[in-house]
Amino acid sequence: MADYAPRTDRPAMSEWIEQMAAHFEASEGMPLIAGRILSFLLICDPPERTAAELSHALAASTGSVSTNVRLLLRLGVISRTTRQGREAALYRVEEDHWSQFVRQRMERVTELEQLTAEGLRMFSGQGERARRLRTVHEFYAWLSEQMPELWRRWEREGATRLRF
Repeated sequence: MADYAPRTDRPAMSEWIEQMAAHFEASEGMPLIAGRILSFLLICDPPERTAAELSHALAASTGSVSTNVRLLLRLGVISRTTRQGREAALYRVEEDHWSQFVRQRMERVTELEQLTAEGLRMFSGQGERARRLRTVHEFYAWLSEQMPELWRRWEREGATRLRF
């Protein structure tokens, strides 16, 4: 991360990376190192880094970086490229795929709504159990109803916001 010293307060940047990594751990279940890699790739300049560079910048073992890069590749939030004359692969954030990453998470809301609906049919008329399940189901049903419009708005407005 030494290449950032002239432009960025290193302790503040390191703290930000840690906060982002903690967020990804809590919200996505990512290992901390995966969150660190993802956060670093969001802000590094140049935007592509080798696994060795990631390992050095984040003070992480090469094995840990390798394992977590594969996880991030499977999630579709980073990509791997090669360059003629370079042996090592380069990794970068796929910012254009970010909305798909979030959309997949939100689709799980619809799945949960369907599962709670099945539970309601099974426990219909069973008092407290049905009440608790109905409360959860109603929330996910409402959220599921909101998502299609949210995505339509993003498709309409997102491209406009990204022009700079």
